[in-house]
Amino acid sequence: MVEVQKTLDAWFGKVQKEVGVKISYFVAFFFFIIAFGAFLGIMIMQHYPSQALMAVLLPALAGAIAYYNRAFAAGIFMLLILIVFIL
Repeated sequence: MVEVQKTLDAWFGKVQKEVGVKISYFVAFFFFIIAFGAFLGIMIMQHYPSQALMAVLLPALAGAIAYYNRAFAAGIFMLLILIVFIL
C-alpha cells in the first residue's frame, strides 16, 4: 500500500509540475496579447478617432468567434505570430 502511495505521489508531482509550467506560459502569453491589443487600440484611436467603438468591439467579437471556431482561432494566432516577428 505504501508503494502505491509513493507512485501516486510521484505521478501527482509530475502532473503538478507540468501544469504549473504550462499555466505560467499561458498567463505570460495572455498578458502579451492584452498588451498587443491595447497598443493596437491606441494606434486605431489616434489615427481614426471616429472608429473608437470599433477598436473596443472588434477584439471582443473576434474572441467570441475564435471561441467557437477553431480554424478562425488558429488563423488569427498565426497572423499575430507573423505580425510579431515582422515588426
